[in-house]
Amino acid sequence: MSANDKSTGYERLIQWSPYFIISCTLVGSFLVYYFQGEFPYEVFNGGLIITLLLAVIQVLKQKKAIGTDGDERGIKNVLRLFSDTSPVFLVIFFIALGVYTLLGNKSISLFYLWNLFFSYIWIVGISALIGKRK
Repeated sequence: MSANDKSTGYERLIQWSPYFIISCTLVGSFLVYYFQGEFPYEVFNGGLIITLLLAVIQVLKQKKAIGTDGDERGIKNVLRLFSDTSPVFLVIFFIALGVYTLLGNKSISLFYLWNLFFSYIWIVGISALIGKRK
């Protein structure tokens, strides 16, 4: 096996990994509903439409090569952002959980935990896009 074979395999992995992630998301949502015993077709249709939309976006992105490599400063900014926001998020989470417990609540709804989790992903994702451009 030569060095060219390894680089070709890496390029192929980079090219096809987004499609694998998109398809695994669709299959995972299908399996969740299948094992729960109910299968609403609306969810599957919506997931299929979103999967196709994401695949088209990925094809356009690869055709136009939108995702060019960043410079060292942008990569350093994004890495610093990730290393700073994760501990801050955990501190805020545990302080909020402590305050919630001190208020006399014995349990917390999963909705609030999921809301906090997706807010973190949303904030860090947008911040990374901004930091990558600077």
